[in-house]
Amino acid sequence: MSGSASQKLSFQAMIFTACLFPFYILAATLTNSAAILTDLLATSFDLTALTACWLVLRLAHNANAGRYAYGLGKLENLAELMIALLQTILVVIAGTRAITRLIHPEGVSGAELGLLVVAAAITGNVILNRKATRLAHETKSPVLAAQARVHLVSATSSTAVFVVTAITSVFNEVYWIFYLDPLASFVVIGFMLYNIFAMLTNSVSSLLDQAIDEAGQLRILRVLTAHFDDFDELGDIRTRQFGGKMFVELHLGFENDWTVAHAREVVAQLSDAVRKEFADAGDEAEVAVVLLPLRGAPLASPAAAPAGA
Repeated sequence: MSGSASQKLSFQAMIFTACLFPFYILAATLTNSAAILTDLLATSFDLTALTACWLVLRLAHNANAGRYAYGLGKLENLAELMIALLQTILVVIAGTRAITRLIHPEGVSGAELGLLVVAAAITGNVILNRKATRLAHETKSPVLAAQARVHLVSATSSTAVFVVTAITSVFNEVYWIFYLDPLASFVVIGFMLYNIFAMLTNSVSSLLDQAIDEAGQLRILRVLTAHFDDFDELGDIRTRQFGGKMFVELHLGFENDWTVAHAREVVAQLSDAVRKEFADAGDEAEVAVVLLPLRGAPLASPAAAPAGA
């Protein structure tokens, strides 16, 4: 799937959330529901996160390929890290409000608009989650995977808010029902914490240039075993992954009497084989081959001193 399709989806999600946000503010103002207020805070996070996703994808698509030869994968991970930190602040705000309402419970009133807004949020986020999940799988983009999680968490938490708000509005005279409203806030907070953990785990591991997992290492070894007669010496195998891509660096030695053309042909075959092995597993890999020094090659002799020196 092209980068323009990813940008288009992120832009659509950003516009949808931006249009929904004013109605969330109005709904939270008209009702005293802690759950709807928490959902408003979660939506403010969604708007920020989706805006960051769109900006990162747009920047990556328009980036100078010569200046950023390896792409802008780390920018995606940094954006994901900043989104997680922002959501942590919102969790603290929402948690403080929920604890206050748990200590001093109140009945919910004026939640009709809030129910309509939450229902619209659920429908939109379910649709956007399915699209983002499909695109993230096709492009292996961490920022699209983060966007898909945003929609999933939003749809699930908004469903909990809708159910609890509907119950507390209908049974407003039953005192113990009052406690469901702050409890729904804690459900939303729980999903937000899950999202934070997933984002931090993914972004930090990618920023540290994590090596390819064991399955990926086995793919490389399988190719090298199949082409065992095509090289004379095997040195280091260095791997890393970020930005949804795998990077493989093979240090190989060849026979001393090979021509450059023959060596280039073998390198091309090995590189294509490794790329195909990863492509068959649904991953994208960049392969580089580093030639090892010739074994037994004589050291360069120093230049002869000029006559009469």
